Amino acid sequence: LKSLCTQGKRFQHALSLQLDYYMSPQFAGVASALVNDSYASKGINISFLPTCPVGEEQANVRKHQDANPSDVTMGTVEQNIFSPTLAANPGLKTTAVAAMFAKSPLCIASLEDPSKGTLKIGTHEDTVDLMKRIFPAHDVVASARATKNTDLKSGNVGAIQAYTTTEVPCLRRELGHDPVVTPLEGLNGTKLGYSQVVFAAYECLEGDKRAVVQAFCEATFEGWGQAIRNPEQAAEMVREAKKMLGLDDESNDHWYPSADFEVEMLQKCNDYVKGTFEGDRYGVINSSNWNAANDWLLKGNCDKNFGFDPNAWQPPKNLLSGNNLANKILDDARSSAILFEETYGR
Repeated sequence: LKSLCTQGKRFQHALSLQLDYYMSPQFAGVASALVNDSYASKGINISFLPTCPVGEEQANVRKHQDANPSDVTMGTVEQNIFSPTLAANPGLKTTAVAAMFAKSPLCIASLEDPSKGTLKIGTHEDTVDLMKRIFPAHDVVASARATKNTDLKSGNVGAIQAYTTTEVPCLRRELGHDPVVTPLEGLNGTKLGYSQVVFAAYECLEGDKRAVVQAFCEATFEGWGQAIRNPEQAAEMVREAKKMLGLDDESNDHWYPSADFEVEMLQKCNDYVKGTFEGDRYGVINSSNWNAANDWLLKGNCDKNFGFDPNAWQPPKNLLSGNNLANKILDDARSSAILFEETYGR
């Protein structure tokens, strides 16, 4: 990061960030870095682009970078959106560098067991095709993100696209009991990959701009480290960041108005972030995991490390990545247990 400093003084490099959702606990690392002036201390003058419609994050980053070629433009989005979108439109020229969540918290929430009949599943516009692939026997329709819990409770749909970090704890409070939750990762071989992938316009990974991208990652994942150590304080940081940015919660119905809800959300997010730790840092994308998800998402029609820079945010090579090895062993054991249950019924 030395290129951000000259003669002991830090220049402020302009960086614009496109979040794929409103400021919330799933961006606690960003909120912590923002409120604590960590970005500024690392030479970054950060600004936030307006919240955009689902699925348009990469297009917005490309549009902003083209209009501001001397700046750095970055964004966040799930791998199950990022890779298919880039494959369909290579002209977006966006590259993943890191990820906040090691796995996708995507699930469907319902009031009845989806295995007992056909359900109408309400999902975001950008995941309709994905959901149809995972649930071919169900009726998958596009529905509004802001009213999803109400649509479920009123019977307009039988299930909704949800996140274990957000809608599920909200529904538990509203219903007085847990909804039926069907996680998507691993279901019938589904591989969604990383969530809250941090990406940049590809030209921002060249020359001096590459150090700006790395400085952003450093500040953000130091922020996540603070959130993991003190989730209550991190929840306060998120509330303060929302005030600073004006990126509100769109008056949606899957946000429960209580401090304990926000802390629970944050703790659930922290658990996903912990899975990205390798060597000496959070946020690391493992190439094998990235490629395995891409292979499923793109049905094998992609090159190795498609859409990913495997060197931008990685630990030193002399550090053992024990965390990733342990995760792989656990995943293999889980898959073996599921196969045994399906084969022998116990």
